Amino acid sequence: MMKPSSPLLLCLLFLCGPVSLLPAHELHLTNGRIISTDNVWREGETVHYKQYGGTVSIPYSRVKGVVYDRPQKEEREAAEQQPEKEQALQRPRPSIPPEKDLAARLNTALSPKTPVEQASMCTLSVKTAAGFGSGFFISEDGYIVTNKHVVRGSKRQFQQVKTRIKQSRKNLRQYKRSLITATKQYQSYREDLEEKKALLEKLKKAGRIDRTSFKAKQQELRAAEQRLQGEEQRLAKAQKKYRTEKQRFDKEVETFHGAQQKLAGQGSFTIILADETELYASLYRISDKHDLALLKITGYKTPFLQPVLEKELVQGQKVFAVGSPVDLSLKNTVTSGVLSAFRDNFIQTNAQIYPGNSGGPLIDSKGRVIGINTKKLLTERFEGLGFAIPIRLVFSEFEDYLLQD
Repeated sequence: MMKPSSPLLLCLLFLCGPVSLLPAHELHLTNGRIISTDNVWREGETVHYKQYGGTVSIPYSRVKGVVYDRPQKEEREAAEQQPEKEQALQRPRPSIPPEKDLAARLNTALSPKTPVEQASMCTLSVKTAAGFGSGFFISEDGYIVTNKHVVRGSKRQFQQVKTRIKQSRKNLRQYKRSLITATKQYQSYREDLEEKKALLEKLKKAGRIDRTSFKAKQQELRAAEQRLQGEEQRLAKAQKKYRTEKQRFDKEVETFHGAQQKLAGQGSFTIILADETELYASLYRISDKHDLALLKITGYKTPFLQPVLEKELVQGQKVFAVGSPVDLSLKNTVTSGVLSAFRDNFIQTNAQIYPGNSGGPLIDSKGRVIGINTKKLLTERFEGLGFAIPIRLVFSEFEDYLLQD
């Protein structure tokens, strides 16, 4: 490995053959970004390099060159020939105004005393048209990682709501049919009672019924009238309840579809920082393959989480999940557990991951981010089991953004 103080030689990456391998230390991109890596190789029009315990692939057209060890004489010659763009990379960045330095502001306001508190300071809540979730800063220039289902809704939850709406609609139909049947029966009883009342009056006028029998029949009709009035009141209450339930149901359906339509086109989200500051973040990218999304606040210096190399992770080590379960009143809650297993593209843990924790970080005891908390269907069958997406997939999916200056 080259010493940090050694001059660097920029060598153009013209690799021959289907697969080539160079002992490279730095990968230079056409946008001026420099990537440190132990291994880089080309396959056709794709260049691969190792980072964060996994392999990242980029188009060959984005690669300017690689840097590796050469004799000091060649290094000096290369330093003299260093292009202006490379020299510009070494110039200091402009300073951030104090009001834009969220890292300093949050440190002053929260005074984190442990690595876990430091990581919690980097965690935030994301408010959407359909609810809220969690996220965290992954770079000092304001990039935020969260779950795709936080900003676009969960397909599973969408289907669950649709199923519930379908069942509610079915129940309302059955209720309405019962009301129609009860109303018809009431009307039939009312007509029958009125006919009996009219017949009794006719018999009295015609003198065809004695006084004792008349009073007995009249008493029976009054009792029937009272029962019918009680039924009428119950029917009125049932009809009122139906109208109330129908209005509530219609409003729920309207709200659900409105939220889904708004969420589908929402490109800006309110984020709530650990000190209750509210800002707006723009949606930059949604992963096609993983439950990941990338947001960004522009013009701020932000605290951020450093990633853990997967090769450093071991089964049984202590881990912590940070997020906002249930509602914002429980914002930045920390739960603990152990790293249970590695399952394909997921890290399994027994640290509690609630729906509101989705998008928050799973960290180690040093406050470094291991993965992004997410809820999977499997967790509903096994209580206390949670999953996180490995952090390496974030850098693989969003490297176009996270590698920009």
